Amino acid sequence: MKNQFDILVIGGGVAGITAAVYAKRRGKNVAIIEEMVLGGQLASISQIENFPSYPLVSGFELMENFQKQIKHLEIPVVEDAIVDVDFGDKKVLIGKKGKYYAKSVIIASGQESVKLGLNEDEFLGRGVSYCAVCDANFYKNQDVAIASKNGSGIHAAFKLADVCKNVTLIDSGDLSRFAANCPKKNIKVLSSAQILEIEGDASVNILKIENGKETNKITTSALFIELGKKPATKIYDGKLELDQNGYIKTNEIMETSVKGVFACGDIRASVLKQLVTACADGAIAGQYA
Repeated sequence: MKNQFDILVIGGGVAGITAAVYAKRRGKNVAIIEEMVLGGQLASISQIENFPSYPLVSGFELMENFQKQIKHLEIPVVEDAIVDVDFGDKKVLIGKKGKYYAKSVIIASGQESVKLGLNEDEFLGRGVSYCAVCDANFYKNQDVAIASKNGSGIHAAFKLADVCKNVTLIDSGDLSRFAANCPKKNIKVLSSAQILEIEGDASVNILKIENGKETNKITTSALFIELGKKPATKIYDGKLELDQNGYIKTNEIMETSVKGVFACGDIRASVLKQLVTACADGAIAGQYA
């Protein structure tokens, strides 16, 4: 049967790559299904100091090394997004481009960015971004804005302030203390504010904002949405056991509530989410799937 594998790994981040490597070394017919670039969120990490054997390394460099390893081991990478699953005796993954079949499945699709819930998808790649580190240089010496919640965008604000002319941090919580003590003069804080609408033609240029009882508009070249992350588990709701926050529950060998379905990395309910724990999870899942 076409697209038939021993093991299919959903997600090409650190956990998924490690799982695929361990499965391949067991002699299994394994493939990774990844919609975007292989390496996941690594490209958005500028400096890493806690990954063993590297005193200091960029996420991009690590990502390149992972990609070389997958190529060396001849592990196929399928470019597709899984939109539904059937976890019967034969595991079926339904993607936008086709169906894929496996004896075992390893879910390693990590976390996804929390959205504003407005019209941001209309401007994705045209002024709307979820990664300040990745896209800051596209807006060098320009005015940009950040959507934040209870300080979630502060780190991005500092990153952008080093590159952009002015940064407006729009936070729905109370950031008055941060505003009073912010060391970057080109960061403006709108506290207890929310974005009502994103406007633009070819790209983002205006944000409609409610600040207290006032409603006004600001001009900007980009909107960076920094509202935090959530597990990418919507398609597994009702099919796998999840915890109260939506993360997949597993046992010590990374197996979920369904036999033959495993989960590893940031998508799994765990006490620590780091590169090294993602590797550890992936190694166990790849060994026992």
